[in-house]
Amino acid sequence: MFVFDVETLGVESNAVVLSAALVHFDPEQRPDYQTMLDGACFVKFKAKDQIERLKRTVDIGTLEWWKNQHEYTRSVSFDPSGDDVTAEEGITLLHNYMNKFPNANKQTMWARGSLDQLVIDSLAVKVGMQQITGYNMWRDVRTAVDILYGTTNGYVEVEHPTFRRHEVIKHHPVHDCALDAMQLMYGKQV
Repeated sequence: MFVFDVETLGVESNAVVLSAALVHFDPEQRPDYQTMLDGACFVKFKAKDQIERLKRTVDIGTLEWWKNQHEYTRSVSFDPSGDDVTAEEGITLLHNYMNKFPNANKQTMWARGSLDQLVIDSLAVKVGMQQITGYNMWRDVRTAVDILYGTTNGYVEVEHPTFRRHEVIKHHPVHDCALDAMQLMYGKQV
């Protein structure tokens, strides 16, 4: 299974994608949080290239939201860096990561809601590339957590001996992916 997360500059399918992460996990292997962080794929995209060349959109409200985030979180996804890649390079990196795992195209792709799927699929189509997985492989973490553990907000406490909730960095795509995988595997029944 995979968990996918993006950080964007909007909430529409054609929004600029700032960063993306993929974490592969096998529930039968019972991985811990750090193992998933260490094995993740993280991609930081060139936002300016998407705006100018690909005509992707920016939402003013989302820009304001980013200004109010922690400095470290902004540095990970929002602030430009020399390591940023084009949409084509980033999608290739995501495909390459997935292809390291057997039958990647037949594995479930978890995401928190539907925006992540819509945005990454839209970006892939815009640059003439194959989406990272088929539309029918996507599943919603929030719904699964609510059904599995009796919650109503898509979040659950995690019962794992090495997991420390305070170590999770909110709005960091790799941490968001690993947290969602932990909730799916080790959620505490309400």
